[in-house]
Amino acid sequence: MAPSSDVENPAADPLLPALDESGAKSFSHSISFGVTLAALTNLSQYVAWKTSVRKGSHWQKFGPLYLVSAAVPLVMADLTRHVLQDSGIWSGPSSSMYKPDCGHSERRLGGITCLSLTGWLFTIVFTYIGFACMITGIFWGADMHIKLRKAWRGLRRARRH
Repeated sequence: MAPSSDVENPAADPLLPALDESGAKSFSHSISFGVTLAALTNLSQYVAWKTSVRKGSHWQKFGPLYLVSAAVPLVMADLTRHVLQDSGIWSGPSSSMYKPDCGHSERRLGGITCLSLTGWLFTIVFTYIGFACMITGIFWGADMHIKLRKAWRGLRRARRH
């Protein structure tokens, strides 16, 4: 099987010469998709279960669940894009993470400047907003703000005496 002409072709990288041809890339994307989806949905189920013991207004009780639930599709967006590309369902220029006019050498550490609109939305915007929602929802659901406040007050009291 000849390497594709996609700008995301890892076969063009001398460090990963056989990755595209062996199917390892598709396999690893699929495994990442499944494991991440299972972890995120289980996390959402746990936060949903914890709402039964939370008190307060509707937002105080269900806010953590809303945030963690919103994180699932946001974090999964880029992984879904990879799986759809690997299976040939989403192909063409609109699916590419990088601009077609950026050379391979420009996509190393400074590759953020070569991201296409799809790359910016899926890789940066959706993923980071998703993780921000997830972290905020988990900390809120675990009442970390209350626990940290109590710990801080305890440290300040101990320091005074």
